[in-house]
Amino acid sequence: MSKAAESLFQKARDSAARRDLPRAIETASAAAKLDPARMDIWTFLGELQFNTGATAKATEALRQALRVSNGKASALHNLGIALKREGALMEAEAMLREAWRRDPNMIASVLSLSELLVSSARQDEAEALLTQCLTRMPQNFECLRELTNLFLQGGRFAEAITQTEQFIARNGQSIPALEQLSVAYQCVNRLDEALEITAATIRARPPNTLDIRLASYLSIAGRIARLDHREQAFRLFLPALATSLPEGERARWMFNDLNALRRLAFLLPYYGLEDRQLMRVFTAIGDMIHTRNPRLPSIKHIASDKIRVGFVSYNFSEHPIGHLLSPFFEAHGATGTDLYLYALHLNGFDPNDYAGRIRATTDHYRDCRNLTAAQLATQIRDDNISILIDLDGYLGGGQPEAFAMRPAPIQIHWLQHLAGMPAPYIDYTIVDRVLVKDEERDNGNGPLIRLADAFQCGDRVILPEGEPKRADHGLPETGTVFCAFGNWLKIDEEVFACWIEIFKSVPHSVLWLSDGPSERSRALLRDRLTASGLDPARLIFAARIASKPDHIHRHKCADLFLDTFTFSAATTTTDALWAGLPVLTCPGSTGQSRLSASLLEAVGMKDTIVRDKKAYMAFAIRVGKSKSQSELLKRKLARLLPDARLYDAQRLVAQFKDIYTRVWEQHSKGKPPEHVDIELSVRAAGEAIQK
Repeated sequence: MSKAAESLFQKARDSAARRDLPRAIETASAAAKLDPARMDIWTFLGELQFNTGATAKATEALRQALRVSNGKASALHNLGIALKREGALMEAEAMLREAWRRDPNMIASVLSLSELLVSSARQDEAEALLTQCLTRMPQNFECLRELTNLFLQGGRFAEAITQTEQFIARNGQSIPALEQLSVAYQCVNRLDEALEITAATIRARPPNTLDIRLASYLSIAGRIARLDHREQAFRLFLPALATSLPEGERARWMFNDLNALRRLAFLLPYYGLEDRQLMRVFTAIGDMIHTRNPRLPSIKHIASDKIRVGFVSYNFSEHPIGHLLSPFFEAHGATGTDLYLYALHLNGFDPNDYAGRIRATTDHYRDCRNLTAAQLATQIRDDNISILIDLDGYLGGGQPEAFAMRPAPIQIHWLQHLAGMPAPYIDYTIVDRVLVKDEERDNGNGPLIRLADAFQCGDRVILPEGEPKRADHGLPETGTVFCAFGNWLKIDEEVFACWIEIFKSVPHSVLWLSDGPSERSRALLRDRLTASGLDPARLIFAARIASKPDHIHRHKCADLFLDTFTFSAATTTTDALWAGLPVLTCPGSTGQSRLSASLLEAVGMKDTIVRDKKAYMAFAIRVGKSKSQSELLKRKLARLLPDARLYDAQRLVAQFKDIYTRVWEQHSKGKPPEHVDIELSVRAAGEAIQK
């Protein structure tokens, strides 16, 4: 053993501990040259290269580690992981299988092999492998977790619950096993039980990092409007954020739980996390996904007569995104581009056939439901797409891994992350001037394209004739009906306290909410009214209506829509306004809190945008006490709707035409992406005009 090599090796480890990976790689490489027979040095060097995204170099180092190891299972495993990352799946599979054969306790190889099989659409083989592992090692939680996750992904919820309950009965309660049971319960809407389990594990061992338990706690508490738990969960989040994503130490962000961060990316806007902090979470996710998914082998992009624009989404069917995009895609031909759509999922419940409507907008519709990220990226690359637009971000079902492989020269995010999606594989995020103000464009958001109008357009749905009857919807014939349809995750302590104060000042008023996930969750909200001396029957819950026109039409029964604060309404505001129902909003300091304000400005209803919570309550009370005030607002809205920019798909498409031209010119000149503001004339249609 060379003392000089050992000294360099120790220096490399010290550098790695300080997260100085370039220095660690340099020093470890020197140590390996001095003592090339040291398996541990080559393995360490390979791990460093792996963590910096240098997959080919990592593979080379780990091959050398295997050569000098005399075929150790750990060396086979490490090389298999690197080969899997590099895309050499057949060789990776062989290495991982051999590692497990040589060391039956090498569970990490089983888990990696299972992941490889699932990513190759070989779920049956993955299930057999994990079942064999769990039979051999019935106490191993990692195998249980992967097996039950496989069941959950396949919709086999009862099997996932049974497996987990049997594991707990066999091995006793543990925090990881209980949390896995909570996840399974959430999938079958047993949310109250899931919350009890997660809250108990949180009390027993409070999380100090951004882990999956904390994400689960934030999720369940919000979904069932458990306002007490909601506040507690967010108090736990803030110190965990500081620990997991310390300011000024971006290299450390790479070592977080990616699954937890992706789930938090969905949840945190509902909790009012400031955009600058939210961008830290997105940046960490982007860096990790970028590092773990190497680029596709490049091929020359061939310029065509028309720019080819591709959109990728999990929601090209019954979903708010499908609702919003139908009129946009129908008008998209005016851009003069070739439209390609990549559908990652189709909702089996689609009574209004949004999937069919979207599919009919192009001859280039790709059903990608069974494609891996690599296969999706290859399909996009082979379609010679010039501009690729992601509509999912880090939300469930999205495929940012495919974007990380860089299948298109220009890649843009739109609609989900409304302050930005900073990532090495996202060149721009489309927002608008209300969502992101001038002074907020450089909070780590990445390059932004700000539309001239609202970030989305509404559909001009043909509504049923006549006026809906309140009695048909369980509403009182007289008195004020306040409406607040929307996701229960948006209901927090602050907005509910405001609603109670409005109730107290407007006798005989009711609040019409979307239906909750369980009778217990509805009862808990009613209990809030009882505790304030109010009749709990004044909370009325609206059942889901399958027909989109009928759902929008019933808004006419209400007098005023009350928006939420931390995450305001978007599609719901668009629906309410189209029904002629005025929307009251109080925008805050985040992009998500200004959604309704953006939409109201695009309709011309600025007078229902108020400056603070006090003004919000005063406005609602004034309208609630005066039927004439409500009617005045409704008449104004009725006058504005025919020419409202919010429902002008042609106008939005004109802005996208300008986007395509400008970003392609920027790319063609070899210039890096930069902020873009789109300008349009006051007229609602026609060519986009640069100021």
